[in-house]
Amino acid sequence: MGRRLQKETKLVRVYGDLVAKLNEASNREGISFLDYINSALEQAVRAHKMGRSLKDIVDFYEMMMMQREAGLVMVPSEVLNKITERFYPNEKNMLESMWYESGVWYGKYLLVKVKREDPTDVFGEMLKATGWNIKDVVLERHGEKLTFKCFSLMLSLENTALLMRFIEGVMETLGYEVVSQNYLRGVIEIEFRKTTKVDLSSIINKKLGV
Repeated sequence: MGRRLQKETKLVRVYGDLVAKLNEASNREGISFLDYINSALEQAVRAHKMGRSLKDIVDFYEMMMMQREAGLVMVPSEVLNKITERFYPNEKNMLESMWYESGVWYGKYLLVKVKREDPTDVFGEMLKATGWNIKDVVLERHGEKLTFKCFSLMLSLENTALLMRFIEGVMETLGYEVVSQNYLRGVIEIEFRKTTKVDLSSIINKKLGV
């Protein structure tokens, strides 16, 4: 039997605490430390060839898993636009209420899931990761005020209005109240003010007129 050919290896300096975590991960995977490290580095090179960093891809995957756990599903924008255009004129209040309530629930979900980062920043990134082709989400902070802007080429006027209600529900749950709002087809701009305490029941009851 011939000798197994081995690739040349190099000595690379790595932080000691990171080595411990990598060793623990490789043991959980049931593979050697060397194979685990090489696989991770190969994926980093693969991500680079895609024009992305490995962090970008892992963050995106994490957001997609959060979307899945939250019960969100992907619907073709053309289908969503047509359904909304069909029912919005006669069911405007009901639809806006549903989207707002969904936003309140989603905001509560973010409060539970997001610990290491600002939930509002995570929400902005998750909006960009949706299938609505949202080109940009901007959060401008000025003291206690926050201006939320987003832009999409795929949203109809009606769905823009519904998305705005969803955003309001999320942000109010995260501790902000609406100061002013404006929207055009595919363009939303809302100014919020930080509140001192979040009372989810009062938010929902106020919007539903209870």
